[in-house]
Amino acid sequence: MNTENHSRTTTVALTGRVSALALQAVITANLGQDALRYQVGHDHFHYDNNTFAAGDAYIAAQRRAVLDALAHQESLPAWQALGRLTHTAQDFYAHSNYVDLWIELRPGTAPDQIDPLAAELLMDSRLHSGRLYYPLEALSFVPALRPLVTPRLPRDSHAWMNKDYPGRPNFDFAFHAAVKRTILEFERIRQGLSVDALAVLVGR
Repeated sequence: MNTENHSRTTTVALTGRVSALALQAVITANLGQDALRYQVGHDHFHYDNNTFAAGDAYIAAQRRAVLDALAHQESLPAWQALGRLTHTAQDFYAHSNYVDLWIELRPGTAPDQIDPLAAELLMDSRLHSGRLYYPLEALSFVPALRPLVTPRLPRDSHAWMNKDYPGRPNFDFAFHAAVKRTILEFERIRQGLSVDALAVLVGR
């Protein structure tokens, strides 16, 4: 997702669950994953190039980092790890064909009905994410050049597959899946926390 929609997704998911201070820290860390230095050599941050196993492992590592920070009563590192985690989880839906498979298998369902962790889709051999065909792919990130560059890229490229912003095919499904997944990840961390650790997580 682009900056605006990562921010929007995280805000919708976590408003009322964490304080305004915590939410802003989570969003800042979430958006930091799209820094230029992470665009090459960090495919697993975004589930690009079919890095599903590495992306899953990264989410698990950030989940452990949240819990470790909470155990030491460290709020900012916990929020930053949660931000990194949510960025990757949200990009799964924006950068893969998960929602396309959902629509194929459940035609007629509304975007807000999507299950973000449907087991049969996660195991579907057709599941794949967009490949980055650099250097040409980089030009597709420039809005003015996108219409000229995208037709020259393969159909499995990020440029063709992404659901990063409204107007892209099935963006609404990707957005709702990302919101639901963000909530699920937060609740997974929240469950079993002590009263003190929960207070740190939500920023009370």
